[in-house]
Amino acid sequence: MINFKLYTKIVFSFLLAFTIQSSAEERIANQIDYSMYFLADIRDAEECSMSYENGKFIFPATITNPAMTCPDMFSWKLYIDVINDRFWSNWADETQNWPSEPYQLCSQGGQQGVDCCQPGATNNPEGHCPIFPGTVFNESLKKLNNAKSMSSLSLASDKKIIRIGRPSIIEHLVTNKIRKDSNKLLLSRKQSLTLPNCSANIVNNLVPTDYESIGRIIRQTNAELTVRNAPFHNYLFANNLYNSDGVLDVFDRNSKNLNTSNAPYHRINKSSNTSDPAAILTKIDLPSNAVMIKSNWMHKDLAKKLKMTNDESNPYITKHMATQIKDPKTNEKCLWQGEHYLIAFHISSKDIPQWIWTTFEHVNLPGRCDITGCNDSFGFKSSDKLPKNVFDNYVAPKVKSDNLSSVSTVFDRNKRYKPEKIKPQLANIFHAANIGSGKSTSKHEPDPQDKAWLSYRLKGSQIDFTDHTGRPTYLGNSVTEAGFMDGSSCVSCHSRAGVGISNKKADFFKLSVFNQILTDYGYAKSVNGIPNPNWFNESDTPPKLNVLQTDFVWGFLFAKPLSIKK
Repeated sequence: MINFKLYTKIVFSFLLAFTIQSSAEERIANQIDYSMYFLADIRDAEECSMSYENGKFIFPATITNPAMTCPDMFSWKLYIDVINDRFWSNWADETQNWPSEPYQLCSQGGQQGVDCCQPGATNNPEGHCPIFPGTVFNESLKKLNNAKSMSSLSLASDKKIIRIGRPSIIEHLVTNKIRKDSNKLLLSRKQSLTLPNCSANIVNNLVPTDYESIGRIIRQTNAELTVRNAPFHNYLFANNLYNSDGVLDVFDRNSKNLNTSNAPYHRINKSSNTSDPAAILTKIDLPSNAVMIKSNWMHKDLAKKLKMTNDESNPYITKHMATQIKDPKTNEKCLWQGEHYLIAFHISSKDIPQWIWTTFEHVNLPGRCDITGCNDSFGFKSSDKLPKNVFDNYVAPKVKSDNLSSVSTVFDRNKRYKPEKIKPQLANIFHAANIGSGKSTSKHEPDPQDKAWLSYRLKGSQIDFTDHTGRPTYLGNSVTEAGFMDGSSCVSCHSRAGVGISNKKADFFKLSVFNQILTDYGYAKSVNGIPNPNWFNESDTPPKLNVLQTDFVWGFLFAKPLSIKK
């Protein structure tokens, strides 16, 4: 007969010994862990810290260049700056930076208010000159913020201020045939507004029963909205870079200087300003306070279809806008209007010559730390179960066993990650800056106080092509770079943004984003690592300019020839 007391004592002793032995065992890293080690680097220096007082950021005296020394910390500074500046409504989108039928600068000819563009003027011809919404549509934006419903707004004023996003355009940079067709995809704001409204069953047509990744679905169906701040916008306008003719003028000056006896000396490069009428550009070099944002917004019905609910614990920033959709069933374009969720956004700032690149994603976005992991040295603590004496900056990508006879560890994609907890220093800054302190005051527009701003996490920052050992650095957004996250590098990709000449016209597609190399998904891979000088110049004597860099800005592909020339 079993002595249950003795049996229980023996079993308990065995379990206790096994637990002690297991806890004493060292964690066993797998091949993915060793590969991720080089992506999990601590990017902020030990002395990095900041505070927010009286509307200004305060850094220690030893931090003379926070963008370089503390890129993750600086990313959170940018995060707060752009929210306080209301980038979603105040900043200029691509069709407002580069109008589809541009008129020349009034300094080159024409009559102000009739057939030319004058920086700073309030009577520029609508649809033909750059527009900065925060200035031109200030009263309409106030009306939108105070509106009880979208139907209470007049259609005329509503059309001017409603944001229209378009799915990420990838094909135009792959083959020559699709490059020629790319302008058909780059619809102007005026053309977009004439599209019919999408049918009620559009959401069912957009989501296939079998797909590679949720990120890829969102990439193809989200309202991608790229906007630029006032210093960026004003630089384009004043320097005649809002049209392709003006961009080609810079190419021509740069090319001629390279092919004259001026070598090795460069011509003076001076941007336009009111005090120097003789200013002239020989290269495109945006000011150090220029900022651009690529944001990804998803219609609430699509979010519901993908089981990405707007819950109270981690709400989304929401905004009334429209998505430019191509129905995969009918192959027709339509506008999908309504409430949209902010899924992710990427900030690029010219605080350093090759820009600082930083990406934020909603905490509930499936797969947000896949492939590369999430790296934040400053704002949030890793939600991973960490070994002792390691820093809390990195969330490793999810993995699983492939369950083969010879077992390997592989990526476990498209899962949700446990939310990271905010660190006290960032929490104090949010409180001082009044970010995320309550609810939005408008049903149709976000505001800085919306508590949903606390739902976003830094995926990573990037300040150079390689690390100090020569390894390429990587950064990508789970939506914008969905399908080619492995090997994605923001700074390397944007280094190839430039202009050349084909058939005597500006060609912004001389260099492609992608290599003829495929990812595991089968999609094309983007470039990474150090740029190749042969991309830009032919090594003759004298050298020949093939592509002039447009200062890491792909948006110049929207620049169109002048409609009325001098």
